[in-house]
Amino acid sequence: MLDLSRIHKGMQVPTSDDHRLGTVREIMEHVIFLDEVEAQPGTNKTSVPMIWINDAVRLTKSRDQVLKEWQARPASSL
Repeated sequence: MLDLSRIHKGMQVPTSDDHRLGTVREIMEHVIFLDEVEAQPGTNKTSVPMIWINDAVRLTKSRDQVLKEWQARPASSL
């Protein structure tokens, strides 16, 4: 189970293939919002669902998987 007390603002969020995705800006219920997002130009995605995070605050998805899923879903209104 994910220990939310281990996640804090400014923490780097790496993907499962060791790419830096961004840093934690805010944690809200089931979503982590990111700052300094390193993604493809033109993407406006700045959040990842908690289900993508393991207990080491590392995504369970690779950078390519994250970008593919961000492109497949509509922009969040959050």
